[in-house]
Amino acid sequence: MEKISSNFSAEGLEIKLTDEKLFINTATTNETFALRSVNGIGVIDLVDDYNFELANWKGDKAKAILLIITGAFLILIGLGMMSNPDSKSTAFLELFSGVIPVLAGIVILNTLKKMPTMLSAVRIMMSGGNRDFKFDKKGVIVGDIAEFVLNVEATLTAYHKNKD
Repeated sequence: MEKISSNFSAEGLEIKLTDEKLFINTATTNETFALRSVNGIGVIDLVDDYNFELANWKGDKAKAILLIITGAFLILIGLGMMSNPDSKSTAFLELFSGVIPVLAGIVILNTLKKMPTMLSAVRIMMSGGNRDFKFDKKGVIVGDIAEFVLNVEATLTAYHKNKD
């Protein structure tokens, strides 16, 4: 096996660099790229994906809260109607119709995923297109990924110089 000159590891992503290849292991795939086919490497933040997920999360949370508020309002109306003996059956209907949205809102809030986080990706640039390998920067020291990218760029420069 070739000697590993640099490596980077994050949750769900591991990249190893040798003199001639780049080995990338994710949770689902193991891929190898020959340095002759790699034009460059970089790290990008997936801001558009994060904004989309955050907007959906906020929308779902707002719907759940609106259901709870609507249900609470209906319950209050039902309780107010309880004081009138002629409208007891309507009051129970209001109370029941208020409990359903409150319970639905609570269920939605409990099933709502945690707030989304912004993911980053290591982008491998090749003549045939780019490949992105996602990872969460949360547990990663930013200097580690920057140092790894610099090592890959230096190796690519040296490799392409030796090739010519």
